[in-house]
Amino acid sequence: MHANADIDPSPRRRHRVLRGGATLLGVLWALPLTLPGLLLGLAIVLWRGRLRFERAGPALIIRGPFADFLLAHHPFGAMSAMAIGHLIIAEQQGMTRQILTHELTHVRQAALWGIFFPFAYLAASLWARLRGRDAYWHNVFEIAARKAERH
Repeated sequence: MHANADIDPSPRRRHRVLRGGATLLGVLWALPLTLPGLLLGLAIVLWRGRLRFERAGPALIIRGPFADFLLAHHPFGAMSAMAIGHLIIAEQQGMTRQILTHELTHVRQAALWGIFFPFAYLAASLWARLRGRDAYWHNVFEIAARKAERH
């Protein structure tokens, strides 16, 4: 009688398996974005950096002196963290829960949009500028990330 339990898993187990499969597909879909980030991450780690895995993304968080330098001298202005696919480059000082939530939102956006994410992000910035608004603050992807910070 209990053999059916092996054949017909519980709804909770099915949900966990489906979620795991969706996560794997998102990681693979965003891999073309993540790979260049990993090359940058390797340079950060080699220059006294450290890394940590964040299951919630899933994301690899990389910090170090070189990360601090890159974030301070980013072409679009200084920032405390940035996501590249499933990789988050963060300042050494640490990341607040709010910043982590913001960056994990971008990780999920990359998992959804895949290789098209940078183009969609730039299009959203251009759309904001064409409407006379700020390319960062009025970008729909940034608005969604800031909204996630508050919840």
